Amino acid sequence: MKKITPSEAHARGRKNGAEAKAGLRESIEAAFQSTRKAFPASAHLDYAQELLKLDQLRMESVPSLTRFPESKGWPDRLIAERKGFLEGCGGGPLELAFYYTWAYFMSCRMNTRYVGTGVPKGECTAVFIRNSKEGGPLFGRNWDMPHHKLPEFMDVPTQGPDHIQRLFVKGVSSGTFCDEEPEEIYPLNPFKIIPDDCRLIKDVVPYLQRYADFWAAHNGILVDEENSTVAYEKLNRRVGFRYSNDGSSAVTACAVVIPEIKAFRDERHRLSLKLRGLDEHSMDWHYWKGCEARYNRLLKLVADASRNGATIWDMVHIVTDHAVPYPDRVCIAGETCHPGIDPKQAEWTMTSRAMVLSGPNRRVLYFRVEGDKACYENRPFLVLGRDVKLDPEWLKGTRSDPSLPNPVSCMPEDKELTEDTVLRLYSDVVWRNPA
Repeated sequence: MKKITPSEAHARGRKNGAEAKAGLRESIEAAFQSTRKAFPASAHLDYAQELLKLDQLRMESVPSLTRFPESKGWPDRLIAERKGFLEGCGGGPLELAFYYTWAYFMSCRMNTRYVGTGVPKGECTAVFIRNSKEGGPLFGRNWDMPHHKLPEFMDVPTQGPDHIQRLFVKGVSSGTFCDEEPEEIYPLNPFKIIPDDCRLIKDVVPYLQRYADFWAAHNGILVDEENSTVAYEKLNRRVGFRYSNDGSSAVTACAVVIPEIKAFRDERHRLSLKLRGLDEHSMDWHYWKGCEARYNRLLKLVADASRNGATIWDMVHIVTDHAVPYPDRVCIAGETCHPGIDPKQAEWTMTSRAMVLSGPNRRVLYFRVEGDKACYENRPFLVLGRDVKLDPEWLKGTRSDPSLPNPVSCMPEDKELTEDTVLRLYSDVVWRNPA
């Protein structure tokens, strides 16, 4: 993939700093306060000093080019980007460390050394089905969060897939209490330095395994330009990959099912309960088991739909699934696993979508919560791919909104990605090989 120059990195950092400037100090104070509340055993820490020390240590821990040759040139670009960020935000070392290292500090220091008091919520879902009757593979996505006003990037898209594809990754949240701490700690995102000839799943998987210390814990799916796919479950240092026989992948958040990953994660979570004086009747354990129940149902629904060739409405039935009681159901609307969870913080599937990714039938069915009605209680918006001819049959059970602005990405949460990258699939801003 294209690697930006240090001067381009500097300009990007300056732009990011300028955008982050307003409210950056307030964000730091709010993060420190919420962390002190969530991790009471860390009350003695000076978060600012700990963060500064960790940020400096990370910058000094440059990876070996013998083990990680793809990282060549990355330190120079990162130094230039950080310099630009400081110029843009007008801050100092703390602002710099917060922007670049706070998330790492939380996942690889706080969450590993100080067991928190709250359950790590987040139940988003991602599904890919290659075996389709629609003339192209299908993608489904749920965005789950407490019931609040939808942010701008979750607006209804006005344009569907344009059928330009390369490597695609889509992740959902996941974290493990008492997880391991990486040995390689340099701020490096391996997805941003994937070699240009590393385009297929068979090449990408061993590359990502080699860089396992560098990328964050989450669950996700990978799809390559040949529509080969694999699901993965990532902890701080460990990663497992799950292939399917039918070309489908699916993941949901805050649960794992790959045996070796699950065994380690269960052991870590039981340790976290013991350290807090809790047992398997606790809210945390109920939550984790509920996530697993949802995951197992999701995989069964996907396998059933893929077996004989799925339609876009089959994908709809998967991502909006509410045919069984919570927590097994895939789509949620404020249900909770334990009376100790504040109803205001209960999860909702705020948006849900099913997509035909390629071929002449490219389109999106996009659901969203409106008022207190679950997303599946509202008719979906129909969004056509670029230059796709409307089939009148597609209008049945759908709606449209002519007031929407100019076209945006069919994957709204990726709207902010504007640089050249391999991490694109069927969107209206994509990586194009100039050759």
